[in-house]
Amino acid sequence: MRITKAIDATVDQLDSAKESANYLMQEQMRITEMDLFYSDNLEEIEQGIKKLNDYSNKSWLLSSILLYSLIYDKELYTKSGLSWAEYSIQSRQRLGLDPKDISEQLSAARFFIKYHKSLERKNFDPVGSKGKLASAELALELSGSIEETVTHLVNDTLQEFKSWYSGFKQKVLLPDMYKRDDIECSNNHYTIGGIEAVKISDEIPQADKMRLEKCMKAIFEAFANGYEPAVIPVYDDKEAKRLVRLRDKDRQSR
Repeated sequence: MRITKAIDATVDQLDSAKESANYLMQEQMRITEMDLFYSDNLEEIEQGIKKLNDYSNKSWLLSSILLYSLIYDKELYTKSGLSWAEYSIQSRQRLGLDPKDISEQLSAARFFIKYHKSLERKNFDPVGSKGKLASAELALELSGSIEETVTHLVNDTLQEFKSWYSGFKQKVLLPDMYKRDDIECSNNHYTIGGIEAVKISDEIPQADKMRLEKCMKAIFEAFANGYEPAVIPVYDDKEAKRLVRLRDKDRQSR
């Protein structure tokens, strides 16, 4: 599990986020866990996190901020006599969370603590928003706009939200400097610097020709856009031999 750096939150900012989270979640749950936010008792907070997660998935925001407090704000896990790496190994038993859950909840907490006022202004509803808030840090990093990130987070479905910031991810990973303007792909005709790069014979079986043309199209479009195509084996040797036997058997039966 990779734990990224905590935000540099002031006491007032963190307290404000705790109150905001408690208010938003009470709209659905009608329970109060504010005392846990200010506790220095490791076991008490651990049990509170487990209770919230067992109670309902609607309580994830409270649980996330409690987790942030335990790990970042007060580093209470040190009271267990364990390092963070050692403590995280026991996360399922102690917190009722897998390492992946911890990573996602911490990411959600960091974003909420820093931008909860912007979220409230947009009428953010925590219910059903766990996946979106967990990926909001990445969305903001890629888009560069907190206003757009919050707007999409509040209004989009999870799939819509991921589709929105994935477009920025492609631009980040493939800057224009890696694209190949000298490669042209048109009607199964491929040139590099104006020179024909490949030609598929019309004499081979039509099915094979179409398959090769499809492969060539994918390869040269990848080259043009800055990717480096890779061959990925689909079958292991045993499976490949089995398929060859089936093919030969089918041909003999015709």
